[in-house]
Amino acid sequence: MSLLHHTDIQKMVNENIQGKVARIGGRMNQIVTYKNCKVTDINILDGGYGQVRNDFNLKSIKNYIKTNKRQLRQEVMWMLNGEREMRDRKTIILDMHFAYLNETLENQFDASISSNVIEHSPNPIWLLLNFYFITKENGYQFHAIPNFRYTFDKFRKPTPIEHIIEDFENKIWFEDESHNEDYKMSAIEKHGHQRSFHEKYPVSYPYMHFHVFDENNVRQLAEYMFEDVTVDCIRTEKFGDNVLLIKNKLRPQFLENNIQRIEDYKQFIR
Repeated sequence: MSLLHHTDIQKMVNENIQGKVARIGGRMNQIVTYKNCKVTDINILDGGYGQVRNDFNLKSIKNYIKTNKRQLRQEVMWMLNGEREMRDRKTIILDMHFAYLNETLENQFDASISSNVIEHSPNPIWLLLNFYFITKENGYQFHAIPNFRYTFDKFRKPTPIEHIIEDFENKIWFEDESHNEDYKMSAIEKHGHQRSFHEKYPVSYPYMHFHVFDENNVRQLAEYMFEDVTVDCIRTEKFGDNVLLIKNKLRPQFLENNIQRIEDYKQFIR
């Protein structure tokens, strides 16, 4: 593993990602050590894809048995490996775009972390505001976002920050199709890695990358919203991610310019 820009983000993550931590998007295989962490996973039941169904039939009974076996395995792995392991019984079933509607989550976590989540959002600024909402003031957010150079996005161009801001201002939502052809060209036609995946799952939220990120627009996005930002790029034999550490304090100018828009969003997403 190497940090390409040689920041002190590893040390900062070790010092600040602790206490009550909300984890979104599955296991964090980057630089979170989970030392002094008590983790709650926030996701829909299947780990981020599909819908939660409560129908009572033969299939649901089989799924119930399968789920209980999975939970037992998770408990064993948790006893062996600690908070690095996900546990369904420690899961809040919630799409993070809707966290603002749940007042019980406001300022509940000392830190929030995500891995391979933000690129799946049609509206990253709104998504980051939901992370802000659940995290205590002056707590920390840590996000790992794929660097396009090392993924099936490599035939696309990084999304300009102006476009991401426009998506926020225009309340772009899950049904957005403006990135579909670009994504298909890179992920399915040229790279091919996602071809078999999309034979089963549609090119739509949450199964596609709406936006394309490198370390530069990750920094621009974070600094547009927050005061204290550290960005690096981590590279291993298996992946290359932009890693982002944010102190959970919005820029006064951002808040001043968008306070009414944020209130409008709360009504828009109900």
